[in-house]
Amino acid sequence: MAERDLYKILGVNRGASQNEIRKVYRKLARKYHPDINPGNKEAETKFKEIAGAHDVLSDPKKRKLYDEFGAAGLASGFDAEKARTYNQWQEQASRTGGWAGGGARAGAGGGFSAQEFDMSDLGNIFGDLGGMFGRRRGQARTGPIPGQDIEAAMDIDFLDAVRGFQTALSLQRPDSTGAMRPETIRVNIPPGAEPDKRIRVPGKGEAGVRGGPPGDLYITPRIRPHPFLTRSGRDLTMDVPITVGEAVRGATVEVPTPTGPVKVKIPPGAQSGQLLRVKGKGVPAHGKSPAGDLYLRLMVQVPKDGVAPEAVEKIDQAYTGDVRKDLRL
Repeated sequence: MAERDLYKILGVNRGASQNEIRKVYRKLARKYHPDINPGNKEAETKFKEIAGAHDVLSDPKKRKLYDEFGAAGLASGFDAEKARTYNQWQEQASRTGGWAGGGARAGAGGGFSAQEFDMSDLGNIFGDLGGMFGRRRGQARTGPIPGQDIEAAMDIDFLDAVRGFQTALSLQRPDSTGAMRPETIRVNIPPGAEPDKRIRVPGKGEAGVRGGPPGDLYITPRIRPHPFLTRSGRDLTMDVPITVGEAVRGATVEVPTPTGPVKVKIPPGAQSGQLLRVKGKGVPAHGKSPAGDLYLRLMVQVPKDGVAPEAVEKIDQAYTGDVRKDLRL
């Protein structure tokens, strides 16, 4: 099945700026997020598509590879330089009707010869997990040889990364003879998985040779952004809208957290942008790592219409000084 165009998934053109992509993503994520559409599988699938497209197009390096090579450029183990070299060789070969230079090195006319481009590299250009199993160069030919490690990337939803979860991972692993075998393994993702911080799964790498121990599997998480939450270490931050009355009088409001809703007391005279700390409601504790905190950024929402002029005047009269008196550059 053909790969869907990531730009079309977000509904932006190929020249869209990072700011445009971010704005469109936030709008779509709010519309299709599973928390807003509980039980709606179609919305969940759409959200995953949107998040996947944003993950690539919001990263300048990934976006450049995608623009140049398409979805193949995002595969694990992909070698852009070899791919460019191969593309140049293909173009030259199509013009000359075969190997450039006829088996000898190309002359002043340019091109690539069979000697210049190692065809054994083709399998590594559009590498998947199998491409990560490098040859054991320089190792002893006798005695046990440990298996090499495998690396794989995994896309993870923001809240799954915060809470931790268990999942099944299907991959092709070579046995001691070098033959690829399909295998499904259970993987525990601990609470607080971080982007680009590898998770080790012992013994699930390449098989050893002559009794050598197997290598390990290393999973690199790619965390999808959340429309409401951001993260710093084990702490989370979330914007919480409040009314003018709640800000002035104070109030007790219910807010969601990764472990369930909690009631939070807003102090009288709360200001827009003020942070409230909810202890222990960030990333859950794991091992020696304590639980993080959840910070609520209060955002005072002013009614857009329907406010009587006399009410607005009374509010203005309550200010005792110039609210911009300390604004200096």
